[in-house]
Amino acid sequence: MLKCLIADDSKIMRMLLRKIIENFGFEVSEAEDGEDVLEQCVSFNPDLIISDWNLPLIDGIDVLYKIRTDRKIKQPKFMFCSYVSETAIMRQAIDAGADDFILRPFDEDIIAGKLAILGML
Repeated sequence: MLKCLIADDSKIMRMLLRKIIENFGFEVSEAEDGEDVLEQCVSFNPDLIISDWNLPLIDGIDVLYKIRTDRKIKQPKFMFCSYVSETAIMRQAIDAGADDFILRPFDEDIIAGKLAILGML
């Protein structure tokens, strides 16, 4: 079973994403800040991280940089899920090692399409 870590400071957003991702057969864990994401990369060992850009303590882009440069962490697929739609920010995410970007609002079909592109469905 594939594992997904959902990182967002909004409990409602985490619950919504959890419901969708669990429908696709993933085991899901949640994080509400960047430090928790980094800790769970070791303890939960996710195959996929879906993260908001704006996380407390360590923001999403810095979390991504830390994951991509830490050889001790299994390198999961990483998707940002955010309202941020500026091309420069999306380019920064891809350049930092993000695998994809989900713009809010989204639905289950959009998530399914992204997971299929990543070879996870």
